[in-house]
Amino acid sequence: MKAITTRTIAIIGVLVVIIAVIAGVVFLRPPAPTETTPTQTSPTPSKKYLHETVLYIISNEELTRIQLFKAGVADIAAITPARWKDLNGTPVGNFYLVLEPDPSKPRLTIQHIILNTMREPFNIPEVRQALAWAVPYDTIISQVFGGLYTRLYTIVPKGVFGYTEFGIVKYEYNRTKAQEIINKLKEERGFDPSKYTITIYYNIGNTARAQIAALIQNEWARLGFKVLTQPLNWPEYLDKVDHFNFDVALLGWIPDYLDPDNYLMPFVWGGAEFTELAYWENVQPGNVGNYLSKVERVVETPNYIVVIGPKGTGATYTGPSHKPLLVVGYVLDEEATKKNWENPIAQVTIGSPGWKDIPVSALCKLSQRVLDPKIREAIINAAVIVFNNEAPMIMLGQAVTGREYGSWVLNMYYPLTKFARYDLVYEHPDAPVADTGVKGIRNDPKTMVIATIGWPDTFDPAKSYESFGWEIFDQIYSKPITYYYENTEPEPELAVAWAFTPSGDELYLVIRGGVVAYDPWNNKTYPIDATDVLFSLWRAVRVNLPGGPQWMIDSFIDVNASQVLREEEFQQILSNGLIAVYHGESKEVRSLQELLGVFNYNGPTAGVVKLKLKFPYPPILHILTTGVASVIPMEYALGEKYEAALVDSNYGKNPSAWAKYVIEGEEDETYKKLKDYPVSTGPYYVADYKEDAYIILKINPYYWNATLWEQLYGYKP
Repeated sequence: MKAITTRTIAIIGVLVVIIAVIAGVVFLRPPAPTETTPTQTSPTPSKKYLHETVLYIISNEELTRIQLFKAGVADIAAITPARWKDLNGTPVGNFYLVLEPDPSKPRLTIQHIILNTMREPFNIPEVRQALAWAVPYDTIISQVFGGLYTRLYTIVPKGVFGYTEFGIVKYEYNRTKAQEIINKLKEERGFDPSKYTITIYYNIGNTARAQIAALIQNEWARLGFKVLTQPLNWPEYLDKVDHFNFDVALLGWIPDYLDPDNYLMPFVWGGAEFTELAYWENVQPGNVGNYLSKVERVVETPNYIVVIGPKGTGATYTGPSHKPLLVVGYVLDEEATKKNWENPIAQVTIGSPGWKDIPVSALCKLSQRVLDPKIREAIINAAVIVFNNEAPMIMLGQAVTGREYGSWVLNMYYPLTKFARYDLVYEHPDAPVADTGVKGIRNDPKTMVIATIGWPDTFDPAKSYESFGWEIFDQIYSKPITYYYENTEPEPELAVAWAFTPSGDELYLVIRGGVVAYDPWNNKTYPIDATDVLFSLWRAVRVNLPGGPQWMIDSFIDVNASQVLREEEFQQILSNGLIAVYHGESKEVRSLQELLGVFNYNGPTAGVVKLKLKFPYPPILHILTTGVASVIPMEYALGEKYEAALVDSNYGKNPSAWAKYVIEGEEDETYKKLKDYPVSTGPYYVADYKEDAYIILKINPYYWNATLWEQLYGYKP
């Protein structure tokens, strides 16, 4: 029996094990995508051109996007899956459109219906279950999604550590069963569905969601509810969902990073905080009362029976005992929990459906801290099973890869959690050439044009928390860590090497030298070093913008206890031994030269960031690949206050001193600047934009990795 609050953890050995099983694929490194896909018959061209311009044309009219695609004005277009069958193979000059599923490549993207459980009648589990039985899943999968999704019943999808079908309810379309549940509620509780008006929200221009809304409107109305549908523009839609100002919302989820925690916390966690979490393995039924004051939930998983309740003594357990008992105890932090619930923000202070289940919240929080894979799996399984049974969300499907581009686009690839970078994608030299109608730009082999919908929430990575914004960030910003193509192994980007302390509670990032950020608005550059990396992470937590992704940093990193080190200072720490974790292996290193050797790096460095983790958290490397980890220059953000902020913080030794220069909320000056005027540490920069019309990206002439372009294309900025 082990209590996580007191046991000694040999973390690094387990770090490698857990990271290796994340998504089941973390250390499987496939070759880079081929230069022609199976549907492309053109030979590999002898001349390759770098995309010097990337143009996003925004149109909420699908017919317009289709016309742009068929005319060769767009190289990629957002097309409703139901239209793919008709458009696949459409000739465009000597080329054709590619719109087809690739079932051999499952995705981690999910589509779902969110029920606001803080509103009636969605606070009643039986109502949620009835609604789940009254969804025409097969019609949605085959007709609306055009075969690009497969059925999914749980919040953690197939291929991710912790996925299970044990003990779950496989909701299928069964209106008879749905009606029986409603009738039983009428008889036993006097429930009257006609008293409730349900509004189903979705984003304007998303034809698929409009079709889904109409389908479930019809089905739920037949159960006796009054059901309306309401399309909204993307920022307004997100605001409603963020602040629980909705009944039902149709949304999808592309995971931020490769771990089941990135499904549990945004959706399953009920906003509860805890001063203590503990577990005990192989507890005898009669001894449960030695650990819990009462039993709140009992969940059978494939290998354990998980028993959850407040930590204490006196509980009586009378549940099943045919499997080992895993007892989970918690001490609720009532003040912090109350604060989370007072003005709830989806995915920040509580999960998206607002489902305030305290014992399941304890499972979510505990799963972040457990390093033993078999115990962690049981805890995740238990949360998944309860969430499925009580249906705070209705799962529609899990994506498969959908290839969507003109056949003249070569080397197209589809990362699991990021977006393809358009400097790594090129076109046939004979690709169609057409006027775009935007700022005199022609679509040619040096220009990538994407016809799409929506609009980024903002250009500030501390605020934007939706797919369009993060796609832009993957083009214009570098992160400390990245992935290559479709691989899922953490690879160096601005951090050229990293290492953990043996206890796993500190992570050190060695920062690449010679990097500058480009400010296109003032045509200036700013050198990037370790201070900028720490400031970028610290600032996201400090500004704490509503609906933002800052929780991914704040939940795991104590930014105020982190600091910047010189290489000489880091060498003293290294002399005591650190653990480098790279490509599925861990190695003890005792010098900077030895550490850099593990990562095969021999270039300049620009200081070291020491990240103080709140607890050992294996997926931390994956978080540092995400949009919120985008590195911005501190000098640009703070302007004339930069030098004073550096001095006050002792050059990054005391980052809490920066609080004098950055405030919480949307009145912060750094937010006001970055939300509209982003800079670049990545391959492109934002050159121009017009809201809801277009975004123009241009190649970054100061990109630190421009030698890659010379190797691939013979191109020098």
